[in-house]
Amino acid sequence: MGKLTTYRDKRAGLRAHAAALKSTAMTEAKLAAKETRKQAREAHRVELAEAKKRAKLEGKNADRKAKREEKRAEKQNKLDRKAAKRDRKAEKVHAKEERKTIKREAKILAKDRKLAEKIDAAGRKHEYQLAEMELDKLKGTKLGKDDVQRWLNMAKVATPVLLPLVYKVVSNAQSSDKTAEAGGVDLKAAGINATGPAAALGARIVRLERTLDGLETSRGGEREVKDFVASTRTRLTDLRTAVETAETTPTAQRREIHSSISGELDRVNKDVLARLGVKA
Repeated sequence: MGKLTTYRDKRAGLRAHAAALKSTAMTEAKLAAKETRKQAREAHRVELAEAKKRAKLEGKNADRKAKREEKRAEKQNKLDRKAAKRDRKAEKVHAKEERKTIKREAKILAKDRKLAEKIDAAGRKHEYQLAEMELDKLKGTKLGKDDVQRWLNMAKVATPVLLPLVYKVVSNAQSSDKTAEAGGVDLKAAGINATGPAAALGARIVRLERTLDGLETSRGGEREVKDFVASTRTRLTDLRTAVETAETTPTAQRREIHSSISGELDRVNKDVLARLGVKA
């Protein structure tokens, strides 16, 4: 009986110990599961909080980016408006400069035209004086065939204003089927390619050369006249060169050169008229 009781007690103790171990294991398992669920909830809460935080931060970043884009767009619009304003201002300045340039060119053309008219008037005065000289010679004289031919040649050089007068004198002196040929100065034929004051100067030079031709024809046998014609032709050739050279100079300087050439032509004209016996 003693051994059996001892075995039963021992076995009961083992069962109690096993039950205690099992109960402890189950308790520990429940606690572990509870801790796991707690940790999972905590992790979820932390993750959710971080997600909210990230969303909030992303929202703030998006707002800041939108504001930056808005400011950048506003700044660009402002720059565009300023650029457009500068362009309009530049266009106004350019238009103003163009108007000034056109006005300045118009003034230059007006001055050149006035100078050309002045130079041309001086050349026509030379022809008028020559015509008056010829008319004075014919007063009270009887015209012959040679006189008629000389007057017809004179008509080619005389200005349109004097042509009716010349033709009238010739017609009254001798009836003829011939008519006076009116003509100006063909600058291209004379080797002068110019316009404006340069053309007027070229026309004066050609007229003076024609006058020298007539002087040489009528009095070329005289030594003094021959030397005068030669020296004057040299002066006129130099003036031709000066007229051509002036075309390559700036406008203001060219106008001064034209005035200087015109003054020299006045002196040549005076010398020629003095040689012809005409008071300038």
